[in-house]
Amino acid sequence: MTSAQQDPKEDARLLALLEGSELAFRKFGVRAPSMDDLAGHLGVSKKTLYKHVKDKADLVFQVFNHICTRQDDQIAALSASGKNAIEAVICAMEYLQSELREMHPSLLFDLQKYYPSSMERLHQHKIKNMQGYLVRNIERGQKEGFYRKDFDARLISRLHMAMVQTMTDPATLEEFGRPLSELQKELHTYHLRGIANDNGLKYLRDRNNSH
Repeated sequence: MTSAQQDPKEDARLLALLEGSELAFRKFGVRAPSMDDLAGHLGVSKKTLYKHVKDKADLVFQVFNHICTRQDDQIAALSASGKNAIEAVICAMEYLQSELREMHPSLLFDLQKYYPSSMERLHQHKIKNMQGYLVRNIERGQKEGFYRKDFDARLISRLHMAMVQTMTDPATLEEFGRPLSELQKELHTYHLRGIANDNGLKYLRDRNNSH
């Protein structure tokens, strides 16, 4: 971290640049916009942009590191606020759908081919943080009486994340030809119905009928 980034005003400027760059990547993809394009989109000089990042690869990494941190914080908050484990999963699912819905179709392919360190950051985010969230949610639902108790929470969470990893592979997305947000919704529904006991399934039916 540079001394400039340690200054609160410069930290705020960096955050604005990262969030603006994220919007550009969501709209145009990661590879297409040059640093000149991004500077223009952000309304700053390229010199200002390079004051905060080394090069485009560094910018891409910082953007996706910021996305991962934001998602971790948001899902943690949703998990704590949900009135039960099922509602927590549904809230997290809806949040992730909103994040994925506006993602450019080429984004994951671009990351995998041209920015592997950023793709690895996303992978580690899924394995370490999302998997941990699933384990805690399963254990909570078992205590609340909504989830089955005849399975290993850690094993199921690892199997689910393996499916997530497959689902987010660019080749798989191309084969399915469906938006990632739609696939994510179907996978979470599959997961939730698979771990729910009779009480949990009844809760889901009643919830669906009331909406």
